[in-house]
Amino acid sequence: METKKASKKAWKHVICCLILLVIFVMTIGVHINAEGYPDEELGESSSDVVPLRASVSELVADLSYTEENEVELAGPKEEVTVEIIYDANYYITTYAETIEFFADVFGVDYEDVVADLYKRAENNDGKIESTNIGYLLNSKGKVKKYSSVEYGIVEYFYDYVERNPKKVSKKRDPYSGSAKYVENLIIYYTTHIYTNVDTSTALSIGAAESGYYKVGYMLRCNNIHGGMSSSGLIKYKNIEYGVLSYIRMLSKNYYGKGLDTISEIGRKYCPVYDDFGNKTASPHWKKLVNTAMKKYKNYDFNIEIEGLLGKSGNA
Repeated sequence: METKKASKKAWKHVICCLILLVIFVMTIGVHINAEGYPDEELGESSSDVVPLRASVSELVADLSYTEENEVELAGPKEEVTVEIIYDANYYITTYAETIEFFADVFGVDYEDVVADLYKRAENNDGKIESTNIGYLLNSKGKVKKYSSVEYGIVEYFYDYVERNPKKVSKKRDPYSGSAKYVENLIIYYTTHIYTNVDTSTALSIGAAESGYYKVGYMLRCNNIHGGMSSSGLIKYKNIEYGVLSYIRMLSKNYYGKGLDTISEIGRKYCPVYDDFGNKTASPHWKKLVNTAMKKYKNYDFNIEIEGLLGKSGNA
């Protein structure tokens, strides 16, 4: 009898607990979420609410897009390498102004040059090496590569006039224009073509040699660096060619051989001998160059080919 009574009491306790639980849920009406916080604490005013129904495009639209924080929405992308090969027409069209400018510099006909470029391309399957539109070869028969397309264009013109001497004009145009244009030529040649040459140094040496590009007899020879031949001051066909020759000389005979300081350049460019018979840079020349450096070290070196067009001759 005692066992049956105990069993009945246990069932009564279970039933009471169930009734109390139902009453508690219905009365309080609070739902506990998976994180253990009541839903009423995560209302619309909460900054933690995430609009789950927002579209992918809406979510991405809220991001500041850069290549660095690009969002991958469809899994990792397969990298595809696309090789872009430009033909002769692309280069001749894109660099038409540069080619025309240097055709005038070298005293050759622009149309003849374009025809020659197309012919060279045709002989080489029409494909252009990205910096060598003239297909110039090195000593091993390989197509040369230059630091820029402009460099390749200039070296092509040197090759063209050597192969076609009868097509080169012998007309000489003495310069009587501004010093600023000469400075701009030096800046362009050193920043776009012979980039191993320090622009400030090239400007300063030229200024020391030509009185800041104002000495008349030198300008009339289109010679701003004092280059001499057996017959005296070298005479160039135009100021553009004369300045180009000066910068090319610095590139190949000085900077190209590791002479890149004023003292090292001066030892070869303007040498004197000390009391012990040692060759050194002229102190007077070094002083002139260093003084000019104070003017040019803060110059604006941002010159493009458009800044030279139409300013040749007596600009």
